[in-house]
Amino acid sequence: MAKKLTKKQLENHLQHLEKKELLAEVSKLFTRVEQVREYYQMEFGGKAEREKVLADYKKQIRSQFYSSRSASPRMPKAAELRKIINAFKKVAVVQYDVVDLMLYRVETAVEFTNDFGDIDQSFYQSTIKTYCDALQLIDKEKLHSYFNDRCEQIVDDASGIGWGFYDTLWEFFHFYFPDEESDEA
Repeated sequence: MAKKLTKKQLENHLQHLEKKELLAEVSKLFTRVEQVREYYQMEFGGKAEREKVLADYKKQIRSQFYSSRSASPRMPKAAELRKIINAFKKVAVVQYDVVDLMLYRVETAVEFTNDFGDIDQSFYQSTIKTYCDALQLIDKEKLHSYFNDRCEQIVDDASGIGWGFYDTLWEFFHFYFPDEESDEA
């Protein structure tokens, strides 16, 4: 079995390349690897290009819940949803976009439940985990003012959902976005 190329070995190889050869290598990666194209599109393409790539990933998330080929609901697989989000994390250049996609996944799960009725507990647990991960990233990156209303709307939209789903979302929301009104009482 061949040994895996290490980052250090790659760096050593690249240091010996002429500028023209290095440009050819990057161009080859850009041509052959979709994630490299998406990364550079987000890095150098400006806001409109970032939004375009994000929209593609949102479409992938949505298709896990709502199939355009079938009128009946499609039970989404948590592993597939995680895979989509993790792939996006590799190409995203700003954490705001990662939070946006994570919240979109949660919003779509809430919408799906409201459309088709209660799902199983593992569905809710994976959705809660994504919501909590998004809130932690919001907190880490200090993005509260950008996402407060949206995170609260998710909780409001989940108000009729069982399995303790609403209650858990509510608790996480109020932990990361403390309710100022409760301080006045």
